[in-house]
Amino acid sequence: MSKTTKAQRKAFDAIDDAESAAKKARRVAKTLPAKSAKKLREVAAETVDRVDVSKKVIRKNPRKVAKKAHRAEDRVRKATRAAVAKAEKKARLRAEADRAAAEAARAAEEAKSRAAEAKALKKAAAKAERAAAEAEQEALEADRALEAELTSDAADPDAAATAGPESAAAEAVAAEAPPVGEASAAGEAPAAAAPKAPAKRTTTRTRTPRAKEPATKPTPAAAAEPTRPEARRDAPATRGGAVGTGSSDLETLTVAQLRERARVAGRTGYSRLTKAELITLLS
Repeated sequence: MSKTTKAQRKAFDAIDDAESAAKKARRVAKTLPAKSAKKLREVAAETVDRVDVSKKVIRKNPRKVAKKAHRAEDRVRKATRAAVAKAEKKARLRAEADRAAAEAARAAEEAKSRAAEAKALKKAAAKAERAAAEAEQEALEADRALEAELTSDAADPDAAATAGPESAAAEAVAAEAPPVGEASAAGEAPAAAAPKAPAKRTTTRTRTPRAKEPATKPTPAAAAEPTRPEARRDAPATRGGAVGTGSSDLETLTVAQLRERARVAGRTGYSRLTKAELITLLS
């Protein structure tokens, strides 16, 4: 049996390394995609075929066999590294694409939620605007109703104040004038007509209705008689009562009603006056 030389041992070692690299490539191909795995298996099989030499060839030319085995080993290792790098790159790109897709989906969801929120805010703003317009319209209607009510209230006290002194003066004249029958029987018809002058003085601002004259005409002698003291004493009291009644009516009115009355009476400069000054102006 011949002794194995150093060159032969190197050739055997190179063949073993090439076969080991091919075996490793086949294991790696199981984890790769189908296309890359197929190419890598083909390279591994080709490597095994190249280093499959007989011992006779190794003994005859060991250096040539060793070089061939080293080249096959390098080729299969390089193909394995390239396939692994390509698979890693592809996986990285796929992960990045998935991450980008997830971010896009999340951004779309956020945009959708923001759009829904903006729509809700827009709807709420429109609702608030409508409510504000309705409130403004109600306020305007309330102001108009209040103004109309104040105007009607100001017109009613004016009529009452105008009719009050007239009715009071008419009642005073009717109370002072004796009945027609009694004046004719006693022969004092001129005395019954005497209170006419005080009745005219009582109405300083309003028109007082005239009392009807007695049916009997006064005689010249009776007309020369002076006015009775009772009529003289009653006249100032009647004037004071009429004025007091007008002032009390004015005091019961509001400032707006007093200003309205001043406007109706044709007064000027009443817009800045107080209630007391308005009463003084109208009395």
